[in-house]
Amino acid sequence: MPAQPSPPRNLPAADGIRGLACLLVLLVHAFSHFYPATFPLTRGAGKYGVWLFFVLSSFLLTLRLQQRGFGLSSLADYALGRTLRVLPLYFLACLLYYWAGIGITTATELKAALTFQQGFIHLWTIPVEFKFYLLLPPLAWAGLWLLRRYGHATLTIGGLSLLLLQQVLWPYWQTPENSAETRWYLPAFLFGILAALLLQRLRQLPRARVATPYALATLLILLLALPGTRLWLFDTPPSMALMNKHLYLGLLWAIFLVLLVDGHGLAGRLLMSRPMAWLGAISYSTYLFHWLVFSLLARYWQGSLIAMLAAVILALLAGMLGYRLLEQPAEQFRHRLSRAIRKLIQREPAVR
Repeated sequence: MPAQPSPPRNLPAADGIRGLACLLVLLVHAFSHFYPATFPLTRGAGKYGVWLFFVLSSFLLTLRLQQRGFGLSSLADYALGRTLRVLPLYFLACLLYYWAGIGITTATELKAALTFQQGFIHLWTIPVEFKFYLLLPPLAWAGLWLLRRYGHATLTIGGLSLLLLQQVLWPYWQTPENSAETRWYLPAFLFGILAALLLQRLRQLPRARVATPYALATLLILLLALPGTRLWLFDTPPSMALMNKHLYLGLLWAIFLVLLVDGHGLAGRLLMSRPMAWLGAISYSTYLFHWLVFSLLARYWQGSLIAMLAAVILALLAGMLGYRLLEQPAEQFRHRLSRAIRKLIQREPAVR
């Protein structure tokens, strides 16, 4: 999933939560590559991290738009930031996977991936999220208008009504596996928007008391939902049941965000730790390239725990290189270009 710009300073655990999402994906994919027999027992669990990425992305971007406004300069900076942060690395990743013959094996598939027509392997999430970036500003603006005009209750009712309409049109249980169409995954994004707009009111609640218990309860729920756990406890045959549960898990993660993003409790302090924040910073590049690293090493050392650990370390190194060599320069270029655009916009009325 794409890493977002640095969150406001009053969200100290945001980077760590992004790191948690990346860690969930890494662990599940590492075991499925190096120990294929575990795949039916964990199938769909990688999406735990994906749904968290979706919720967190819309949450942070809504807060940013809320703080900066919806003027021309703000929206231009938003569009520029999303484009420069997401597309260059995604296009590079698609070309690398095509060159390696992993996931994207033909020129037709490469074209479909580059034009967001189809998702391949784990890369399907990038078209989903990038296309949602077009919807987020009007949805966030409408939500903020409802909040300021009619209050929190009306905003909540409006958000839930939109969610109900989405489910009538595109029920979660009909979601195609790894679809690149954003409409199926709107619940996760909508929960993130609502969590951002309601954050100030929810901060008045005694979140510190329940933050760590909720984090532990979330971990327990995720473990119990695994196909392997249900097989062990209830003798339920492994299935694809987790593949489309973005509605329920989106709500679960939205509550998780509200309770822990300010670093409350032991769980919040763990999320604020330097290793988790570092993992969050390099999460986008790590997410893009980890499948390539895992696939190449698993060809020769399948079933090796040492090889699996080495693959995870190499994936993190690839993520760090992508962050240092591509993401940071792109962000610096965005800041320079944004300043130039702001000056141009400010001069334009005077010229007229």
